[in-house]
Amino acid sequence: LRSTHLERLFAKGHQVKHPGKDLESTLFNLFGISADEKSNLPTAAYRRIGDGGSVDERYWLQLSPVYLRPDQDRLLVFDVEDLCFTEAEASALAELFNAHFTEEGWCIVPLHLHRWYLPLESKPDLKTYELTDVFGRNMDLFLPEGEEGIKWHGVLNEIQMLFYTAEINDRRESEGKGAISGLWISGGGQLAARCATSITALYGRDPLLLGLARATNLSISDSPEEAATLYDLEGEVLVHVDRLQRSVLCADPDRWRNEMVALDDWLAPL
Repeated sequence: LRSTHLERLFAKGHQVKHPGKDLESTLFNLFGISADEKSNLPTAAYRRIGDGGSVDERYWLQLSPVYLRPDQDRLLVFDVEDLCFTEAEASALAELFNAHFTEEGWCIVPLHLHRWYLPLESKPDLKTYELTDVFGRNMDLFLPEGEEGIKWHGVLNEIQMLFYTAEINDRRESEGKGAISGLWISGGGQLAARCATSITALYGRDPLLLGLARATNLSISDSPEEAATLYDLEGEVLVHVDRLQRSVLCADPDRWRNEMVALDDWLAPL
């Protein structure tokens, strides 16, 4: 595989370093938001806005439906994007969750098929990991941390037991589909007091980027079909290309190669 246009872009382009170790921390730093090692970046609060939620100052957690696969003495975590999960099933499981946790006063909001949101009345001492960090890996290495981490370990186990006995999963397994094993907790936080960026044009459909754009009243568009459109834009332009992420998470080299070829072709006009 030779990515001629991408190589040329890297060789000839003016490189500027931005703080951040992954997509989430890089995007937040571009908007003036950071977190220390013991805290979360508030991805849930901003993704929720990106998924159509209104601006809300409460503390939000993201809960993502997951499939847990036993592997010897550990459980591997996967999302359910490839498991034919339906809106009706999501609504039914969300209702099951809300009914079970009535005493806690929890009411989950499934704004997106794969991204549900839970508001909390107070801010817990809790650090969590993104689902992309744990995807395909041992769940025990990425469980919630902090003074309230143990409490949320119990919540995760309780949700697993709740879903295990759900009629929906009995039906899914009888149809040869994977079970919806539980929910992954991540991204706890509130909207930042200040969110600003020097970027003047945004392209992409990632929900976190959408949320940051809406929080700063910046317009955002899908990545242009023709990269040459970007050439005449003035100011600082951010284009988020996510076409490679899925193949990396799924360890699919053939799909990754095809996406790299497509990306290189897209860059050709630049």
